[in-house]
Amino acid sequence: MRNSLRVVIAVSSAVFIASGLLSSPASATGPKNTTNKDVTLVVTQLPAQVRLIPGESIALSLSTNATTGYTWDTKVSKDKKSVKVFQGVYAAPEATGMVGVPGTTTWQITAKSVGKAVVTVVTTSPGGKKSNVGKLTVIVMAK
Repeated sequence: MRNSLRVVIAVSSAVFIASGLLSSPASATGPKNTTNKDVTLVVTQLPAQVRLIPGESIALSLSTNATTGYTWDTKVSKDKKSVKVFQGVYAAPEATGMVGVPGTTTWQITAKSVGKAVVTVVTTSPGGKKSNVGKLTVIVMAK
């Protein structure tokens, strides 16, 4: 399951830094947002890290499959007051005619105050066994 994990982080502002994800110096601050639309950052491997300022929000989306009986949740550690993680919302896949096709679970994460929080994605099997899927470090910086 870990190899097929795909995380999409939609950043609600053009200001972000993704540590270790951007390879060329020219793109180190992300793409220029000339249309005033949201910028989307795709993270393909965890752990990952984002930097936000208070008030900014991101959406953390994972490919999940509700038909397997597994559940997905998040756990915040370190400076818990620096972020707010809203309950995940599952979206079923578009009609494909195929049984067992995964959908997406999305959590909104909002930067609240300066600090460093670690958001751990946890999956629980139908038998109750919990496993950590990956970690997203959110560093909230002063404006």
